[in-house]
Amino acid sequence: MQGLAKNLLVVFALSLLVGYFAQRFPQTQKGRDFADFYIAARMVHDGRGAEIYDPLAQDEYLKKYAGRVGTYFIHPPFETLIYLPFALFPLYSAYALWCCANATLLGATAALVSKYVLPRWNWRILLSCSLVFVPLLLNFMQGQDSLILLFLPTLALVAAEQKSDLAAGCILACGLFKFHLVLPVALLTVARASRKMAGGFIAVAGGLMVLSAGISGWNWPVPYAGFLRQVSGLPLAGMNSSQMANLRGLVSVVVPGSPRTALWLTVLGSLLVLYFALPPRRNTANAKSCGRLIFANAILAAILIGYHLSPHDLTLLLLPMALILHHLLSSPGIPDGSRIWLFSSLGVLALPPAHLWFLHLHLYAITGALILLLFAATRAEISRLAAREGL
Repeated sequence: MQGLAKNLLVVFALSLLVGYFAQRFPQTQKGRDFADFYIAARMVHDGRGAEIYDPLAQDEYLKKYAGRVGTYFIHPPFETLIYLPFALFPLYSAYALWCCANATLLGATAALVSKYVLPRWNWRILLSCSLVFVPLLLNFMQGQDSLILLFLPTLALVAAEQKSDLAAGCILACGLFKFHLVLPVALLTVARASRKMAGGFIAVAGGLMVLSAGISGWNWPVPYAGFLRQVSGLPLAGMNSSQMANLRGLVSVVVPGSPRTALWLTVLGSLLVLYFALPPRRNTANAKSCGRLIFANAILAAILIGYHLSPHDLTLLLLPMALILHHLLSSPGIPDGSRIWLFSSLGVLALPPAHLWFLHLHLYAITGALILLLFAATRAEISRLAAREGL
């Protein structure tokens, strides 16, 4: 009976959250990303999937359904199928339903993390704590897909730890709607794991390519690539590197007004992050004490090197933060300096002040420096464990 009361309290809290954003949507819809996904799904519904990377066609649908133009749908065609059921409803109702779906997904993710990652923490506590994480709230507000991207690697990690390597690879590949974040994770983890995991990833990735061809035609990668090249130059496209909490954003703040220099520095920095994200030895990934930290660092590396990153994308940070927290709470012998460094990085990233301050300054890219510090601290801990275990 007490458990039921607590569950109802959590449902009530989520209902308040969903109700708040849904109630504000009519006044704020012109500044919300949900319309981009909605109109892309509407285009597919209307048989115009081959035009979803035509800015004029997107603008036509945005004017019709959202009363505005820009920003744009920039993901692969297969993701429109996720939003297609919601596009059958009017825009406001679709947004409200999408918020309900996100709330359900958040509860499912909290339950997974509670059971498999932080077993001493009740899922209700984890869910409640997550509601102060600014990127997660931005995901709800914008009607974005970042909670799906958080759920899939969490589920893939659980599958891998239960020796279901094929399923783990298949599940992780489902996140390729944000390929710039999922591919680095795959290269750093799946490629070094079993053949079954790599095979599952490749098979599902191929299936998603075929599915996209069924939506937008077999040549869809050509207009898609062309669209991505030009989208940052389109009016109201919503691309602002100073708001990207990654290496690209950091470099743009440090070297403003020098796009060529910034590009080369971003590429060099990305290669260095990839190098340091690799385990010290090939068999380190098999060490129980290292495996989760390696996966956490792979996600941190993907966030840092992902060329396009919006503030709500940092919702994905919740998984590596939970994995690192579990290591801190359950592993003896961590040097005091490393423990303080990791705890401090987690605390600053988890709580609202830094996020809200950088958003207010329109310099959210500085958050990337905090992620880089967490990445470095986690990498140092992996190296320490590897040296201790003689790997």
